[in-house]
Amino acid sequence: MTLESTEWFSRNGIECSRVKACYSGFPRHLHDEYVISANLTGIEEIWLAGKTTYVKSGQVTLYNPGTIQASRFDSQCVEFVSVHLPQAMVKKLVNKENLRDDREAPALHEGVINNPRLFNVLCRYANSARQDNGICQEQELMLLCGELLEKDVSVKGKDEQRIEWVIEYLREHSNVKPQLESLAQIAGLSKYHFVRLFTRHTGMPPLQYHMQLRLHQARNLLRRKVHPLDAAIALGFYDQSHFINAFRKVMGTTPHYYFSQVGSGGDKFPIT
Repeated sequence: MTLESTEWFSRNGIECSRVKACYSGFPRHLHDEYVISANLTGIEEIWLAGKTTYVKSGQVTLYNPGTIQASRFDSQCVEFVSVHLPQAMVKKLVNKENLRDDREAPALHEGVINNPRLFNVLCRYANSARQDNGICQEQELMLLCGELLEKDVSVKGKDEQRIEWVIEYLREHSNVKPQLESLAQIAGLSKYHFVRLFTRHTGMPPLQYHMQLRLHQARNLLRRKVHPLDAAIALGFYDQSHFINAFRKVMGTTPHYYFSQVGSGGDKFPIT
């Protein structure tokens, strides 16, 4: 019998956990917050509202505050990440953004949810919280709440123009770490609506979009024989490991290797 919590931590009042389990389970219980979990591996058996259901990897489970539920895990190891959203936080966001007619914390659709976008934003939020990246964590929280609280967002003509203003700003300030509050002000939107509209319009959250712009500029500097260290400093990467990891993730190689191959003048690393 194995039930192991490999991580359990809190960021800004929001608890996150990562659990591995087999030949074990959780008896019937309830929480006083919203509990949203992403099943990473294995199959979890859950009991909810008198019915037994199975949760596969890639699916999400959601329980409202006060809901009684139980889980069981067999021989196949199950691993999942969970985020516990306080009622007060969700209620505050709903009221601030006028997302509901009433003023109470909403009852969300609960049980097993097959929604790849929700699965991805849940995992991204948990990862940003694990790294204690405050700005990125705030962005991912906005995206997570958007998936939970609203249907698909549509980007109309006026909204497209607002997002284009921000993109132009990001292009002109690629060496400056952006703040969501400032970007939202440029767009004339709340942070919540700005992050959702930007992501839907471009296919990428604003902070990740800005990172792509920085890496494109880094590549251009390396092509012009600028040393990787100087390129990193010019673009505001004061943490060399961060620059190297970000560049490798996109290019598949390190800045130093790219610089050496481009600078060699040979055909080993052609650029079109």
